[in-house]
Amino acid sequence: MPDTTLDLGTLTIAEASAQIADGTLSPVALTEAAFARIDATNGRVNAFVRLMRTSALAEAQAAEERAHGGRRLGPLDGIPIAVKDLFDTAGVVTAAGTGAYRERVPLEDATAVRRLHEAGAVILGKTNTHELALGGTTNNVHYGPTRNPWHLDRVPGGSSGGSGAALAAGQALGALGTDTGGSIRIPAAFCGVTGHKPSYGLVGRGGVVPLSLTLDHAGPMAATALDCALLLDVLAGHDPRDDGSVDRPSESFSAGIESGVAGRRLAVIPSLVEGCDDATLAAFEAGLDTLRGLGAIVDAVEPMAGEDEWRNSINGLLIAEGASYVAHILRERPHTIGESVRRRMMPGLDVTVDAYLRMLKARGVIERLFEQALAVGGFDGYVTPTSPQPAEPIMLDANADSEPWGKFRNTTVFDLTRQPSISVPAGFDGDGMPIGLMVSGARWDDARVLRIAHAFQQVTSFHRQRPAL
Repeated sequence: MPDTTLDLGTLTIAEASAQIADGTLSPVALTEAAFARIDATNGRVNAFVRLMRTSALAEAQAAEERAHGGRRLGPLDGIPIAVKDLFDTAGVVTAAGTGAYRERVPLEDATAVRRLHEAGAVILGKTNTHELALGGTTNNVHYGPTRNPWHLDRVPGGSSGGSGAALAAGQALGALGTDTGGSIRIPAAFCGVTGHKPSYGLVGRGGVVPLSLTLDHAGPMAATALDCALLLDVLAGHDPRDDGSVDRPSESFSAGIESGVAGRRLAVIPSLVEGCDDATLAAFEAGLDTLRGLGAIVDAVEPMAGEDEWRNSINGLLIAEGASYVAHILRERPHTIGESVRRRMMPGLDVTVDAYLRMLKARGVIERLFEQALAVGGFDGYVTPTSPQPAEPIMLDANADSEPWGKFRNTTVFDLTRQPSISVPAGFDGDGMPIGLMVSGARWDDARVLRIAHAFQQVTSFHRQRPAL
């Protein structure tokens, strides 16, 4: 029988790994506890759409044998991980949340999944996603809506809503997500967990069903920045299957994470603070005070000052590229894609080459100016609210155009810039819904972004709080 006293919601990856290493925690017991929690809560939350129970328990048994023999593969060995249903899993359906791929069974793992397997991680199953990753609610017409564990009538965010909800519900200790306009960081903020969008090209996307190849990022989600760093230590690396992957010297993102923020200069972007709701603004100001109390210097900068409508590049790019990838389905089997996503995707088929090239050029300008603002101002990173608002209510009869797209206003920026960006829990609104704080930095400066986030979490406890599901 599984140990029903073992609560994944109170454990971090780092803590569980230390207990496995010293023999006080069994990977098998940990995995059984994860499945017991899934069995008890997934009927209400709908975070997982597909479980890999048999293979996961076998992986946990192998991890336990390695631990007993002093042969652990690293900090992730024996740790239960959830995988967004965009990542290929060999022999297990990867549907990308769409009816078009209901019977799609990959022959090999996605690169990120393979790296987790090689590190000894236990893959629990596949989490729900907004269909084809094109949306921020995870109201999936084929697999049902995922519900926010903090309030079951609210969305968990998207498109990695299943991963965010699974973590908040204590069903897993870590998760894989993807982020094209905020799809790691919005669920992290809405579900009260931590989500890191790495620098573009750092984590391979081989075997990940794409939305926009020029904007898609794959990355880790977990309880803390330290846990995300431990995951990134394994996930980062050149991927020959991904044309956007960059071959860079290897580094440890968890090493040196304790170095703090004293003397670090952080930039607030006023245009990304304006218009936030009152609770979000209050949490953000409190977060800035916390960072100042740790010795950080906070100033302001507008990287795109004088530019108009510069954020519009992302929508056109992701729609054009997303429609291109599924063009044959849109033309031949449109009924297999839900109406709201299909309606939003169809205009992408009509984007002209000239318009597409202009959008690519605009994206490059945005990246250059955001990098330049950090360098010229001597800043170590940007700090903003993750989203201008907490999670909205679930509206199952809503079409794609009724979703409050303004929630992506701040996150989309850092997909365009391709810079690392992490969301950490930073407070709650009057309804008890989580609010996120986002730290972003220069491209390839993931380690520093993680260090800033970790320092914030060392003196706050928002990441320790879990819903009474």
